[in-house]
Amino acid sequence: MPNDSSLRRLLEQLNQQYQISPEFKKRVSDLIDRIDGFSLHPDQVAVLESKLRETYERQVLVETCRSESQKSLERIRDKVQDYSDTLTDINHKLNQAENALGNLLSFQTQPDPAAPRPADNVRAKALAAFASINSKNSRIN
Repeated sequence: MPNDSSLRRLLEQLNQQYQISPEFKKRVSDLIDRIDGFSLHPDQVAVLESKLRETYERQVLVETCRSESQKSLERIRDKVQDYSDTLTDINHKLNQAENALGNLLSFQTQPDPAAPRPADNVRAKALAAFASINSKNSRIN
């Protein structure tokens, strides 16, 4: 069975040459084991050797791209989390500012109760402005 040993030698060489996942190496080794025992012509062995080499080269590209994609995805997740944390901080500060403004406006002395209340109008406008900002922030977050 020199044909099988030729494929085995190539497999061992490729396993040393390429950094590929153990799962892939095992699957290919299992396929070579299944071929074991078949009487193959030299041209069939040559085709199998060529296909084996091509398969390893493609697998290297697949695993490299997968690894790079996972790194990129992790960087994107980190950036999204940073962005979300920043929006949460902004929302918290806006809530604090809204409460502070409400407290400040509630301490203003009220003039004659029968007279129009400009302080209430100012307070209402300020609270509406903060609510609008807070609403926009909530939609982004």
